[in-house]
Amino acid sequence: METSHLRILLTGASSGIGWHLTKLLAQDGTNRILAIARHTEAIPSKTGVIFPFQADFSLPEEIDRCFLYAKEQWGGIDVCIANAGFAYRECLQESGLSGDAYWKHIHKIFETNTIGQIYALQAFTDLKTNPNPEFRRRLFVSTISAVAMVPLPYYALYCSTKSALDGFLKTYDYEKPAWLRLMRVYPVATKTDFFCKAAQEECPLLPFLRQKPEKVAQAVFKGIRKGRYKVYPSKLFAMAYPFMRALPFLSRLYSRHERIKMQRHFQQTDKMSRRM
Repeated sequence: METSHLRILLTGASSGIGWHLTKLLAQDGTNRILAIARHTEAIPSKTGVIFPFQADFSLPEEIDRCFLYAKEQWGGIDVCIANAGFAYRECLQESGLSGDAYWKHIHKIFETNTIGQIYALQAFTDLKTNPNPEFRRRLFVSTISAVAMVPLPYYALYCSTKSALDGFLKTYDYEKPAWLRLMRVYPVATKTDFFCKAAQEECPLLPFLRQKPEKVAQAVFKGIRKGRYKVYPSKLFAMAYPFMRALPFLSRLYSRHERIKMQRHFQQTDKMSRRM
């Protein structure tokens, strides 16, 4: 698929992977990008190419508003990139929440990471669009995560949202219309403020597998251009995962290593807080 003269809807455009991907897609100046975020101030600027749009992709009415805008202004969307998401770093029994507060806590992350993406896909397929004569197929890109396949301790809710999304898209791939292509992206941990927000720490402990967000954006861009169905931005993970599937104890060893590392981190931070 050509990566020029496209009408693109991209979520999570104000930071991390989405920010870098917005810059890449805007380079040749022929695309029109509806760059969506809850706060649009940090979205890259390029007149006539990048159109910042404030919306919350966990709410159905906000998602509908984005697609309606694209239809009214451009006649439709060729590529929808669902990239928005967030995480909690927590231990279930030590979250400090209970009852209705914890129910809302769970619901919030599933609305953004899972339900919002599924609803956006439905809105994308339902959109009565004026077809771009240069393209016969339309593309839906979903940023999932490597944690959909390899558990990351203390991120249980986040892992579950990504596993659910991955399962849905793998199944829907057999049901989708012929004109639609799905591309699933499995990044490892990115060196952004994503984990700072999840852990509510300035310098949180990162998983062993990590990479820069611009590398992920480049892999997604390349995947769109080459017509890929799955994208593994980390070459190390791409090589290791087949062995983890064939030898499940490797996945368990990795997850146990991350659990021990995180427990030590908690002990160290607890000691520091007591000294203060």
